[in-house]
Amino acid sequence: MLRQDRVATVLVHHDRGEAQALADRVAVLIGGRVRQLDDTAAVFQAPVSEEVARFVGVETIVSGRVVARDRGVTRVEIGGRTLDVAAPAEPGARVRLAIRPRTSRSRCPRAGGASSARNVLRGAIARITVTDAGARVVVDCGFPLVAVVTPRSLGELGLVEGMAIAAVFKASAPHLLPAGAPLDTPADPRL
Repeated sequence: MLRQDRVATVLVHHDRGEAQALADRVAVLIGGRVRQLDDTAAVFQAPVSEEVARFVGVETIVSGRVVARDRGVTRVEIGGRTLDVAAPAEPGARVRLAIRPRTSRSRCPRAGGASSARNVLRGAIARITVTDAGARVVVDCGFPLVAVVTPRSLGELGLVEGMAIAAVFKASAPHLLPAGAPLDTPADPRL
């Protein structure tokens, strides 16, 4: 109705899923200050700081060092592992890598199968928590990586705690945050 009547509306919401579904633009308020104001997709896929990333549901945020940049792919070393990231950064730079839980997929060693994903992290399932929204799977792959799978996938793959597994995600899935990313962004003058 709001789009049809072309009425500008401000909705205050704490449910991230509904905010994504309803909003054209999102303002993230933390501590009474606007930390990011942007198109909905930009806020959820490219948060401007670690604080905003955590607020929009990113659970895996790890530190790394850029080791190379070649043909649009940045290689980041994290805990002895090297990940491919489709984002620009200079070699030698310290960065924080944010990986959204819905971009990581699990693959059992026996499942195999071809994939266009450039990042395959072998590890073991440290914890599984089943909720109404799905199953939260924490994979210990040198750092805790959180993935969300459907309850159906949990059962079909036979995922259990302690199981050896590979966490798989594309180079476009992670978002690079500068190591010293500011907690605040300037407030939008239209507010």
